[in-house]
Amino acid sequence: MSIYTRYFRVTSGPLMEKARELSAANEVARLAVIAFCKEIGAVDVLSHRDGRWEGFKFAATPDQAVWKQPNSFGTYWPRKNTAGGRDMLERIEALSRIVHIEAALEQVGLTPGVPALVYGNRWSAPSLTGVTKLGVLFAIVPWRDIDPAEIAAYKFDRAAARRLSMELDHLCWEPTADMVELKRWEVEKEIEELNAMSRAERGGAA
Repeated sequence: MSIYTRYFRVTSGPLMEKARELSAANEVARLAVIAFCKEIGAVDVLSHRDGRWEGFKFAATPDQAVWKQPNSFGTYWPRKNTAGGRDMLERIEALSRIVHIEAALEQVGLTPGVPALVYGNRWSAPSLTGVTKLGVLFAIVPWRDIDPAEIAAYKFDRAAARRLSMELDHLCWEPTADMVELKRWEVEKEIEELNAMSRAERGGAA
């Protein structure tokens, strides 16, 4: 059966609470990272959505006794075979990570960044967008329709440890009471409105 996407509006509940918590923590972490980059002479830092650091960018070649040559992203990483590199690595590992708010999806039983449905050589995973400061988030969930009898049989076999399927686990998911399902056009319309509100707020703050 074909894959499609379900959209859910969230304005309260555990997902929103966690997303706000992550956003607040990220603001503090971002200021600390900016200060750290300024101190070591880096012009930018790259990280993964789960907060793992990818590397640091410099306008000029940094101290080669501390930093390795740039990787495929053009970023440097501390050497592990020098005292200076090990000290720098220790300082980086002490920095608070900047974690994408998608991590909040775990509060409602969804796992971001992990293939939920696979079709051909492509896969889809749940994602999250919106503006926590404006109190609106949208959970985007890949889906396909399946016979309820198949789901019931899978749940029975899963409980008996006879079957394990990431896809069927995902299709057993049910939205929480605070997740309101919408059509795609409704989500796109509201996102446009939220973007306009965000631009107006930034303009007013200036």
